[in-house]
Amino acid sequence: MISTPRLPRTLSSLETWGFGLTGLLLWMGVAPGANAELGQQGIFVWLVGTIIGILLNLQVKRLGSYWPDMSGGTPNYITRLLQNYPGIARYGAIGYYISWVAVLPVNAIILTDLIEANLKPLGINCPEILLTIGFTLLAFVVAFSGTRAISILHLVFVLPAVGFLLVFSIQGMTWLAFSKSSPGLIPPTWSSFEFDGWAKWFLNATYAVYACETASSFVADSKKPGETLRSLSIAAWLIPVVYLGGSWVLMRLATQPGLKDDTFLNLLAAASPFWGNSAPYLVTFLVASSSLLACATAVSNCPRILYQLAADGHLSPVFAVTSRQGVFAPGLFLTLLLSLLCLVWGNVPRIVMVTGVGWISAFISLHWGLWLWRGRREVLFPWLSLGFCLMELVVLVIGGLAWSGEDLLIGLLLPIVILAIDRAIRYIRFAPFHPAWWKRRYSLRSRIDLSSFLGVQVGILILLICSAMVIGWFFGSKSSIDLTTGANLLEVLILVVAFVGVAIACWTSLPQVLAIAEAREQSEHLFNIAIDAILVLDENGTIRKANPVAEQLLSTINPNPIGTPLNQIFLELNNHPDTWLRRSEYTLNTGESPITLEAAISDHFNQDFREYVVIMRDITNRKQAEETMQNYNRILAQKVSERTAELAQANAEIIDLNNRLKAENIRMKTELDVTRQIQQMILPKASELNGIPGLEIAGFMEPAAEVGGDYYDVLQYEGRVKIGIGDVTGHGLESGVLTIMVQTAVRTLLENNETDPRQFLDVINRTIYNNVQRMGSDKNLSLCLLEYHECRLYLSGQHEEMILVRAGGNIERIDTIDLGFPIGLEADITDFISEVIIHLHPGDVVVLYTDGITEAEDVNGLQYGLERLCQIVSCNWQESADDIRQAVIQDLRSHIGSHTVYDDITLLILKQK
Repeated sequence: MISTPRLPRTLSSLETWGFGLTGLLLWMGVAPGANAELGQQGIFVWLVGTIIGILLNLQVKRLGSYWPDMSGGTPNYITRLLQNYPGIARYGAIGYYISWVAVLPVNAIILTDLIEANLKPLGINCPEILLTIGFTLLAFVVAFSGTRAISILHLVFVLPAVGFLLVFSIQGMTWLAFSKSSPGLIPPTWSSFEFDGWAKWFLNATYAVYACETASSFVADSKKPGETLRSLSIAAWLIPVVYLGGSWVLMRLATQPGLKDDTFLNLLAAASPFWGNSAPYLVTFLVASSSLLACATAVSNCPRILYQLAADGHLSPVFAVTSRQGVFAPGLFLTLLLSLLCLVWGNVPRIVMVTGVGWISAFISLHWGLWLWRGRREVLFPWLSLGFCLMELVVLVIGGLAWSGEDLLIGLLLPIVILAIDRAIRYIRFAPFHPAWWKRRYSLRSRIDLSSFLGVQVGILILLICSAMVIGWFFGSKSSIDLTTGANLLEVLILVVAFVGVAIACWTSLPQVLAIAEAREQSEHLFNIAIDAILVLDENGTIRKANPVAEQLLSTINPNPIGTPLNQIFLELNNHPDTWLRRSEYTLNTGESPITLEAAISDHFNQDFREYVVIMRDITNRKQAEETMQNYNRILAQKVSERTAELAQANAEIIDLNNRLKAENIRMKTELDVTRQIQQMILPKASELNGIPGLEIAGFMEPAAEVGGDYYDVLQYEGRVKIGIGDVTGHGLESGVLTIMVQTAVRTLLENNETDPRQFLDVINRTIYNNVQRMGSDKNLSLCLLEYHECRLYLSGQHEEMILVRAGGNIERIDTIDLGFPIGLEADITDFISEVIIHLHPGDVVVLYTDGITEAEDVNGLQYGLERLCQIVSCNWQESADDIRQAVIQDLRSHIGSHTVYDDITLLILKQK
C-alpha cells in the first residue's frame, strides 16, 4: 500500500446523490432490447434483478459506513473483502471499471443515432464519426476542470431526467390500471419461459439494475458521508418503480412491429397513449439527458476506482495522483484511451455484452467476498450472497454463450489484458507513467490564466450563440421539416448547448468562484484558530470583529469588546488610527498584574475599504523571562568562576577513576570470556547428537551479549536421552553462571538414575533457589525437560510452547504453562510439576526454542512471532533436522535485518527417524 493523501471532502450530499441516481437512467439502454426479444418473459429478468439490486444497495451502504474514507465504491470494497485473494479481487475490480468505461462510447453512439434518426427525414448526412468523438470528449472536457465542476453539471440535468423517468413509470402504470383505453394491466396470456433467453438478457440487465450503488464511489470526498450513503436507500426503493414499473409499461404498450431494440421508438410507443402529443419531446429529453448524464457519471466514477486501487497497492502508483482541484488526470487519460478504442469497435450490443462479462464477474466476486466475511457486522445477507454468486456464475456461462462464445471469451480476457498493461506501466521508463511527473505538473502554476480572461469567456459564448442561430436558421429554411422532427432536433441541440455552456463555466468562471469561496473559508478558519489575538477595526478604530483568543484576552476588562474603541483599552493611543505606530508594545491593566502586549496594526487597504487588522500577542512571560535571564546571567558569571576550580579538581579525579575502570573492565571481560568459553564447552557436540538412536537432533544457540542466559542440553545415559531447554532472565555473567549450574544439576541427577520428573525438577529448583539466595540475585529461569524413549517423549517443566509438526505439515502446539513453575523463584514447586506424554511417528518434528526467536524485532518493531515460526517449520518438515534449523535461522535473520538483537537465540530441532 502506498502513502496517498485522503481526498478532500468538497462535494455536497446533493451532488453525490445525483451520481447515485444515474443508475436508474441506464434502464433505458437495456429494457427495449429485452422487451423486443423476450416480450412478456422480459419482466422476469427485471423482477429478479430488482430484488438483487435492492439488497445490493443496502449491502453496499453498510460497507460504505465501515469504510467512509474509501473512494471508488463497490470494486474497492471487493479488494477489501477478498484481501486474501488479491488476484481475483483485482480482476473483479477491473471488470467493474471496464463496464463503466463502456458507458461513454455507448451513450455517445446512442446520442449520434438519435440525431441521425432526426436528420434523415431532412436528407442531411450525419457526421457520425465527428459526433461520436465529440460527445465522448465532451464529458472529459468537464472532468479535466475538476471534481466540483462535473458534479454541479451533473446535478443540473439529473433531477429533471430522473423525474421524467419516474413520471413515465408511475403514470404509465396508472394509465394501464384505470384508463378505459388501456389494453389491461395484466396480460390475458403469458408466453412460455426459456431459461437461455432469460439468462442472456439478465446478463445485460445487471449492467443497469446493479448500477444504482454508484453514489458509494463518492463517499470519500463527500462533506457528509452519511447523507451520501442514505441516497443508496432512496435509490433502492426507486429501483422497483423504474425497473419493474417502466418495464411493465413497455411490455404492455410497446408491442408494435418494427420497434426492434430502438430506445427512442420503444419509449415513444409506450408513452404516446398517456403523454399524447408531448411524448416525442419528453422521450427525446429522456434519451438525450440520460446519455449525457451517463457520460458525466462515467468520467467521475472511473478515475476514482483507479485512484483507490492504486492507493491500496493494486495498480500502478501513478493512478493515485490527483490535482488540488480533484482532477484524476492519469485515470482520465486511461479511461479516454479505452473509450476511443471502444468507439473504433463501434458495435453497441457487442460493447455492452463484452464489458458486461466483466461487470457480472465483479459482482460474482463481491457476493463471494460477502460470503467469506459471513458472521461480521459488515455483511447483511451472507447466505443470499452465496446464492446470488452461484446464480450469477450460471448466468455468466449460459447467458454469455447465448450471446456469443467469442464475445464471452473476449470479455473474460479483457480485465487480464488491462492488468497486464498496468504491470508493464510500472517498469516502463516513460515519465508520465510515474507519479513524480504528474506531481511536478500540478505544482507548477500556468503563466497565463485563461480563466481570468473575460474576453475568452465572452468570445466562446458569442460563438455558441451564433452557432445556435445559424443551425436554427438552417433548419428553419427547410420548409419541408416535420414539426415534431424539428422540435426533437431543437431539444437535443438545447441540451447539448446547455451542457457545453456549463462546461465553459466550469473551465472559466466556476474555478474563480470556488477559489474565492475556498479563500474565504480558509481565512475564516485561520482567523478562528490563530494562537494570536486578532481584532478588526473600522476607520475610527472601533472593534468590529474579534477572534476567540482576543475575546478571552480582553474579557478581563470588557466582557463584550465589540463596538469598543481600541484607544479606550490602550490609553496610549490617540483618536486617529492613521497616526498609530504599525508595531509597538502596550500595557493592559486587568486589575491584577498588568499584561504586556505586542501589537502589529495594518494600513487601510484603499479609500473605500478603510478597515484595520490588529494582531496582538501576550509577551508578559517573555518580558519576565528576559528580566529573569539577565539576573541569571549575573549569577551564572559568578558561579562559572567558582565552578572552574571545582571542575579542575573533578577532572583529575575522573582521570584516576577512568584508569581504575579500564583495569576493572579488563578483569571483567576476562571473567566473561572464561564463562562464555565454559558455556560453549558444555554444549552437546555434533558427534553426541548423531549418536542418539531414533532421533535426528540439530541445535543452535547465539547469545545477545558475551554471555548468554539461554540453556539447552542433550544427554544420553544408559539408553535414556534427557533433553533440556531453558531461559534465564536477562543475560550476562550471572545468567551464564546459572545456566552452568542447571547443566551440572541435570547431569548429576541423570548420573544418579533419577527418573521421577517431579523429583528431578524439584531437586534442580532447590539447588538453583539456594544458590540464587546465596548470590543475592533475583534471577530465575524457565526450564522444560524431555525424556525420549522408544518413540515417546515425556515432557515436564514450564517454558515456551512446544511445536509438534506431524508428518505432512500439520502443526500441534503444546502449552507447558501447567507442567511446572519458574526455577529459582520459590523454594518448593512440587505441587506445580506435571508431565505429558507425546507419541512420535516417523517424520514427526519437535521444535524447542526460547523467546529470543519469537520476540525478535525488525527495524519497524514488528516481532517474528510464533505463527511465522510454525509456518516455516511446517513448510520444511520433510527436510532433515539440520536443514530445518538452517531454514528457521535464515528466515529469522531475514526478518531481523539490520536491527539490534536484544535477547539470546536458542533453537533445538528433534525429528523422529
